[in-house]
Amino acid sequence: MEEWTTVRYLHAQGRGIREIARELGFARQTVRRALAAESKPRYQRPPKPNPQLEPFLEDVREMYLRQELIGSRILRELQAKGYRGGRTALYTYLRSLRQAPPLSEKATVRFETEPGQQGQFDWSPYTVDLGGELRRVVVYGMTLGYSRRKHYTASLDERQGSIFEAIEECLGHFGGSPKELLVDNARAFVLDPSPRRFRWNPQFLELCGHYRLQPRACKPRRARTKGKIERPFAYLEEQFVKGNRWRSLDHFLEELGRFEREDLDLRVHGTTGQPPIERFVAEVEQLTPLPEGRFVGTLTETRKVSWDCLVAFRGNRYSVPAVYAGKMVWLLVSRGRHLVVLDSRRQLLAEHDLRAGKGELVMLPEHYELLRQRGSPRTYAVLAERFLARFPEEGAFFEGLVAQYKLSPTAPLRAVLDLAELYPPARMAWAFSVAAEYNSYSPAFLRGLLESGAAPEVAALPPAAKVIALPATPVQCDLGRYQLVLDLAR
Repeated sequence: MEEWTTVRYLHAQGRGIREIARELGFARQTVRRALAAESKPRYQRPPKPNPQLEPFLEDVREMYLRQELIGSRILRELQAKGYRGGRTALYTYLRSLRQAPPLSEKATVRFETEPGQQGQFDWSPYTVDLGGELRRVVVYGMTLGYSRRKHYTASLDERQGSIFEAIEECLGHFGGSPKELLVDNARAFVLDPSPRRFRWNPQFLELCGHYRLQPRACKPRRARTKGKIERPFAYLEEQFVKGNRWRSLDHFLEELGRFEREDLDLRVHGTTGQPPIERFVAEVEQLTPLPEGRFVGTLTETRKVSWDCLVAFRGNRYSVPAVYAGKMVWLLVSRGRHLVVLDSRRQLLAEHDLRAGKGELVMLPEHYELLRQRGSPRTYAVLAERFLARFPEEGAFFEGLVAQYKLSPTAPLRAVLDLAELYPPARMAWAFSVAAEYNSYSPAFLRGLLESGAAPEVAALPPAAKVIALPATPVQCDLGRYQLVLDLAR
């Protein structure tokens, strides 16, 4: 330290290298090294290669740098491979690996892909004005690596079903699948992103198998490996999202498609020097053809359609065409706002707006048209319509019956309509009022009332009728005689 300081001090006073070397007794090269060194000299023991560790150096680098194993685990693995040296030599070498300057996180290698080789998928949430209300909208995007052609779609949520739906829509827009799909480490794709325990989401693997593409995940916290898709979201935000407002999500999607056709497809790309739509001509021929049906995963919800043509979903019931009563169907949520019902061939049966409440019935009249043509009411919807049309003033009784038989009101409602075929409207109205008074809406109670001797009050006779007054003769007789008469009649 003192010698290094002295050399630099003398040189600062104008002394030459030869003079300093002669005065201090150093070699001139030693003086030059002291002047070139900007920090104080430190003693470093020259590294001695360990002959026992030498054959395993590549294995150590692999386990330590790539697999991120700790020293004790590496030592155990090396011993299993025949290493007979001590742990000190291993740990010394590991310290030298730790002291090596790391690569910058921003350093990347630009790569280009062949036509149809790779697609990159990602999404970004935005808060936008939809019909005067600020809503969270998630924009999904896929970019083809060769042509740089992009397709965007949107949803009100980012659940796994919406993510998969967006991937399907992008593939359908391009007319085929690339050979591989590069994604990030979101839970919908990867269950465990750790290099040592990496595990794909089995649902995502099903999707990739259905469309015959190879999944690839970028390194955790390394979004630059997906650069072709990351940057276009910034362009989309600046050129389309900011400062705009839309009437609804449908309007947002409509304008997004127009922006894609008029701007993104035709804009000359800075890297390729061509519009994406022109390079896509060479890429579309290399895409894998799409399967006939859309993807339905093993975790997609299934339901059996009830005999009143309804399926239950999240506390509400939705109608499907009558011909599918009693059959199994698939239920999918589309864009976070629609319930899509598919048959076993994955063909669309019905689409409803999702209801936020509970206990609601969502029925489309066209789903019951076939039953109306038959003339025989068999479903709740048709029976309810028949009852309210026949007894428009008995809404309270109808609501009470449905509340009492909320799990299955179809059978009791049909039984009440059958009773209405046997008894006149006045007697039915009287029975309805009595049932409501006793808060009992069962068909059996109603039948008992109708079959009983009690009857509603008779309306006043018309003026033309002749009223004959009977003599008010008091009758005095032992009531036991009436009992005797009844016993003889039996």
